[in-house]
Amino acid sequence: MALKDYYAIIQVRADADPAVITAAYRALAAKYHPDRNPSPEATRMMQELNEAYEVLSDERAREAYDRKRRLEAHLNGNRTEPSTASAPALSELAARERLERALRRIREIQERALEQIRQVQERSNIQVRDIQERAAQQINEVRERAAQQILEIQMRALEQIRAIQETL
Repeated sequence: MALKDYYAIIQVRADADPAVITAAYRALAAKYHPDRNPSPEATRMMQELNEAYEVLSDERAREAYDRKRRLEAHLNGNRTEPSTASAPALSELAARERLERALRRIREIQERALEQIRQVQERSNIQVRDIQERAAQQINEVRERAAQQILEIQMRALEQIRAIQETL
């Protein structure tokens, strides 16, 4: 189903300011309001005007509608934007969308990099703890060997002193 061209219904360009859209809507509503225009076409036109104005007067709804229009134009093989839009406004929108995509990609890369940094820090902290534990074990082993050697030296010294005393 083809998307209704709300800009054509309200008779404004796609890059029209909200004030222009409101003014055009009011002028057409005055023309087609059932109280002023009894024709069956006026009632249908007023319904379409209300539907179009409801979307185009809401910033978020308008942005979503514009995205749908661009997508529909693209899917229909029309590489250019719908005819009611101006080229500068479309290129600005396209640039803005490219910028938003690039910023999202940058945020994703930053988040991945931060996660990798956290993982590296965690692994290095574990390695540091392991090294500290091994170093503490080695220090204890060296102390024990040194204490053993000191005892052996003291025992030999005592034996030598006894031997000297016995010769005296």
